[in-house]
Amino acid sequence: MSDEAIKRRPHYFARLLAELNSIGGEHDAFIKVIIVERVGKAVVLIALGIGLLVAGQEGWLTQWAASAQQQLNLDTDETIIEQLFFRLLVMIGNFPHTILLAIGAFAYSLLEGTEGIGLAMRRRWAEYLTVIATGVLIPFEAYEVVHKVTLFRVGALLLNLAVVGYLAYRKRLFVGI
Repeated sequence: MSDEAIKRRPHYFARLLAELNSIGGEHDAFIKVIIVERVGKAVVLIALGIGLLVAGQEGWLTQWAASAQQQLNLDTDETIIEQLFFRLLVMIGNFPHTILLAIGAFAYSLLEGTEGIGLAMRRRWAEYLTVIATGVLIPFEAYEVVHKVTLFRVGALLLNLAVVGYLAYRKRLFVGI
């Protein structure tokens, strides 16, 4: 580049701010799926947070675990997995930090909701936020898939790889800033 071209080109942060404030293109089917998935996940996380607050403070988790164990006749020591599951449920019910778990669920729902609403409003910053927030979790998901392969884990990993790859490539994120 010549000296004049360098002087005319705006500073990096000015270009970045202009990029983040811009409006993205039209929604195609995959973007709509991402929006529905993010907003749906936010709603489920809000319900989880409210459930943790109410059930934890009322002692319902412990009661539900004891009732289910009795009704399903799981006191007979038939399988260790069933015993561990209900002991875990009782432990979670007695966990004194259910409020912290609820706050974590609310915080994550705020992130997911922000991504979904930002994408619905065609905001460029939402595309970046979605790629970065989803991309950060991919190594952890890959680690979980390597240690124990389940259909749900593989599906979640593939979905998140598709979201990151699609947005980064198709929307030309991180190019020319």
